Amino acid sequence: MDVLQAWPQASAIILSCPGPLRRHPRSLLKLTELALPQILLGGESQLAAFAAAAPAKTRQRMVFAPLPEMFAGTEGLAAAFRGLGRAPPDPAQVVHLRFGSVRDARVLKGVVNAAVLAERAASPPLTASHHPFASGASLPAAMQGVFLYGPDGACPRRAGGEILPSALLPADHVGADLIPVRADPAGLDLVSLADFDSDAWAAGAVAACRPPPRDVVLLPWNLAHFGSIVPELLSRLASLWQPGIDLPSLVLLPFNYLGQTGLLRRLVARLCAATPWAAALLQQMFFARVTSQAGVAALRKMGRLAWVDGNDPDSWWTMARLRAGGFEPTLIDPKSADEAIWVEADTRYGLLTFEARLPSLRELPALLAGARR
Repeated sequence: MDVLQAWPQASAIILSCPGPLRRHPRSLLKLTELALPQILLGGESQLAAFAAAAPAKTRQRMVFAPLPEMFAGTEGLAAAFRGLGRAPPDPAQVVHLRFGSVRDARVLKGVVNAAVLAERAASPPLTASHHPFASGASLPAAMQGVFLYGPDGACPRRAGGEILPSALLPADHVGADLIPVRADPAGLDLVSLADFDSDAWAAGAVAACRPPPRDVVLLPWNLAHFGSIVPELLSRLASLWQPGIDLPSLVLLPFNYLGQTGLLRRLVARLCAATPWAAALLQQMFFARVTSQAGVAALRKMGRLAWVDGNDPDSWWTMARLRAGGFEPTLIDPKSADEAIWVEADTRYGLLTFEARLPSLRELPALLAGARR
């Protein structure tokens, strides 16, 4: 099967993306059963937008696999379809589409596999381990094609060096799932960093939180981009803050979240070490995630301004999604940021080092000035 041309005619189309597994009770789910924790940004939003843009007849043949690599063979896949009350399709006519970052690509054995990417081409890490996917430039050997959300998308090679055929998706896919609905706080998980409980966050049991009363700036944070400047930027803001200084309330939007809360806990600990007034500062910073379209509207009522890390390969997608959702993002552009840093991260792919640029301490007041209205 030529996956780039024939995927809409597949007898079954299986979608998958990285994310926490505990919300999914079966190995295959109907799209109406999905419980995605962050539908506004990242791989989950890319999957939701793709499904919403598909014709209705094609969408009816779509299902979701929380963990496609769990299937050792097509016999298990057939059993999973029977569990949905559907006749098992011919594996040769099944397409698996994988969303999310290149490093997190996975395949489903025995069927046709393709990746759907929104990442822009980016410089490789300055240093990387020998893990086959550490560089972020290689896809599994079973991948047969790549769909790109943007014209400047990354073009990873198949493991072994072969360039994969690719196809550009229509521009209207970006916001296809974003529909206007009435705001409902139930669609928005919100918790201050002072009250953050990692177990409750991982379980999806976040208690209701009063929205910030002052000016709000949204700060998307791509947990799959290990060279993110977000922790360093927040640490610098924390070092400047003391009681009486007027900072906007910052609402962090972690996305590409796999279910482990280590990065979130480490950020809270880092901010606590950055200022003697951490207890007060953490009351002005929040973690948030959008779980429904009503949550998009609730977030928009809270604040429309956003800062987007331009070092992130997903930054163009984040900017486009925020605009489509009615927000006003500002790019922290590495081309104009005045300080270069190295970001070192100990990851599941080994130790990685990235070069990044962000505003220096003397440039932060100008960034903050743009957040005041």
